[in-house]
Amino acid sequence: MEFPGASRSASEVLLNLARTSSVSLAELDRRHKSAIGNLSLSGWQALAVIEGAGEPLPPKVIGERLLLTSGSITSLLDTLERRRFVRREPHPDDRRKLLVNITDEARRLVDLMLAQVHATSIDVMAGVSEAEREQVIQTLAKIRANAEAMGSRPVPPVSMRRRRVRSPSGRTTHAN
Repeated sequence: MEFPGASRSASEVLLNLARTSSVSLAELDRRHKSAIGNLSLSGWQALAVIEGAGEPLPPKVIGERLLLTSGSITSLLDTLERRRFVRREPHPDDRRKLLVNITDEARRLVDLMLAQVHATSIDVMAGVSEAEREQVIQTLAKIRANAEAMGSRPVPPVSMRRRRVRSPSGRTTHAN
């Protein structure tokens, strides 16, 4: 083995997980653009957050849920307001604050996109049984927990080294 102590299956799972995520998100994005045109992913997510709350939200809350800075959420809301997808309204209890409400047109887009998300999920999972899906959910939960726990620890030094071998010509090369 080229890297003694390495795990072929661990590497293959991680690479397949990343590739599957990338391909699935690209297909969702393709369908998203087909359904609702040039609304950005962050714009769509902001509309989904507001619509999902069932009530107008302060910009700060929307930004927190989307992990955006206050400057980024202001710019995003400006764009959504220009496109008439949201309205900024006075806060009923604090005149220094604003709330962001979704328009009926934006609600229609959210309904369309959520239907598209569900249809894409079904299509991506075609041929995967319900039992297999449940197993994937459980396995991914374990992988995610491991990755999240790693993020709170210092990056460990790499102890694994590539094994070197001598070629028939006598030169040192990496093992294959």
